[in-house]
Amino acid sequence: MIGLDEQITTMAARWPTFTVVSREDRAAVWEGTLDPVKRRYRIRVALTLPYAIENVTTMQVQPRVQVLDPVLEWHPEFEEGPVPHVYRNDEERALPFLCLFDPYNGEWSLSDLLADTTVPWTARYLFFYEGWLATTKWHGGGRHLTDGEGTCGARAKSIAAV
Repeated sequence: MIGLDEQITTMAARWPTFTVVSREDRAAVWEGTLDPVKRRYRIRVALTLPYAIENVTTMQVQPRVQVLDPVLEWHPEFEEGPVPHVYRNDEERALPFLCLFDPYNGEWSLSDLLADTTVPWTARYLFFYEGWLATTKWHGGGRHLTDGEGTCGARAKSIAAV
């Protein structure tokens, strides 16, 4: 498991627009900007490390990524609408969590650096999101789960801080 200090140091070196806005014993939150194609997005990345890794699933500890500004547009009439590949956020419905990888296929683990995985995947997501807005079709791939709240929403309630 990569510690928070290494995550913070690596993020600062590779993504200088992202800064730590909150730090606790086993948790950190970064905010920064990404410019995939047409728009500039303000992003929040939160990571909480477990006290022990036994019996912890990727779903429970995966990074939580949100688009703060501009907020994601909802289009229920689009392919994979209302918003593609997001987890529902019951506390802030306008700020869902991005579904950037399949947590059930080992695509991310606590041994991965956010700077190498999560931030580039977020930029890729936003690239395809902008294409989705322009064409109404999602071309970004991924597993297509839905519960009416957006894809990946069916498992949203499983995301919890450990």
